[in-house]
Amino acid sequence: MKIPPLEQDSLFAVSGHAGVGHVHSHQGFVQDDSAGFAVALELLKTSYPVNTTIEVALGNIETGEIRVRTNGGGVGVAKARRGVTPWEAELLARAVGLDCVYSQAVAFKVFGRIYGQGVLEVPVAFQAACCLAAMDTFRKAYPNHMVYGMEDIPGHIGAYMGARLNIEGFQASVLAVVNANDGGIGPDEDLEGNIMLGEKGRVMRKLGMDRLPTIIVESKAYVPAICKEIVDNHFLIRANGDVDNTIVYDALCAGAKVAQQPFLSFDTAYPRGRGEMTAATQTLAQRIVEIGNKLASETRATHKVELIAELAVVVSQDAGGVTYMSSEMHDVVAGGGLMPGTAAVLSMIVTENYIRKWKIPFFTCEDAETYIRIIKLASTILASKVNSARELLAERFEFDVLTLNSYLQR
Repeated sequence: MKIPPLEQDSLFAVSGHAGVGHVHSHQGFVQDDSAGFAVALELLKTSYPVNTTIEVALGNIETGEIRVRTNGGGVGVAKARRGVTPWEAELLARAVGLDCVYSQAVAFKVFGRIYGQGVLEVPVAFQAACCLAAMDTFRKAYPNHMVYGMEDIPGHIGAYMGARLNIEGFQASVLAVVNANDGGIGPDEDLEGNIMLGEKGRVMRKLGMDRLPTIIVESKAYVPAICKEIVDNHFLIRANGDVDNTIVYDALCAGAKVAQQPFLSFDTAYPRGRGEMTAATQTLAQRIVEIGNKLASETRATHKVELIAELAVVVSQDAGGVTYMSSEMHDVVAGGGLMPGTAAVLSMIVTENYIRKWKIPFFTCEDAETYIRIIKLASTILASKVNSARELLAERFEFDVLTLNSYLQR
């Protein structure tokens, strides 16, 4: 696949992903992890317009296959591990006319809510099909412009797609990523952010993203530790001052300020190499063991039900905080999937009142417009300091492709 001739190489990059099924995490964290994917596609639409509204959504009760087709001709297919009931197939008709770019919000409007970790497989598989259909719409409309690759980790059905385009007069590479597991059992996001491995690495190199300062666009989330203190939704800008690209971080902060959007910023986020994911996995495993031990000695039905209900919460919510990334990968790229020296993260947090009403955040086209406004303002600032950003990237970049790729293929 060829990228059309450009007057110059890209100055910077934007990467956004959908972590299909990554709705909950530990300690009350809950999100729409398809926000970055939506922003990336909306940016692509500014140069490559397509129609991503859903024309048909079908569920096959014999095979468990869910198929989504857009008005722009894109098709996405995913399977639910435990099949599709006739009633679920009937519910899928509610998706017609909705925009599959906003995949988690669409799944909410069709099924009410989503849980990952194999708890609600049909809504998660449907979300995956929506994401893949949106990507396929671009591929079919602009086959010589889009660079595309499939997730090449065993058990994955996601994909990567990007192109080069003009943002505020500057050449940029924009990448949309779908991290999805077969059967609707995710999340598993070892290739989120700007992690450059396998087929995703090939796509990124085609787009010149292997050494570009990068804005990573992330979720719309409720984070109890900080959201209880805010009265309006805020943007959240994060990086690690010792590891990540602080020039990108500063540009995002300046962009949010010029856009007059409320935001919080933390340059102490994403610590590396501390074994945090390993420790969190062990803590979760111990909780499961403790519940199992109590269940083993319990005879009364009421108490057994209560224990299983507790286990259901652990699996459907807390477990999302450890299943989404391999421990070894987390030590290198942290929770946002940032290759050292390359990037900073833009996301959004919601208020206590918001989460009390909606229970789970959902991303909207209005949210995307505001994200893009900040990105455009930040891009102008970043372009003016791109040499400094590249120098910092070269100084801090460290990524053992061979070792990390071996973890993914185990």
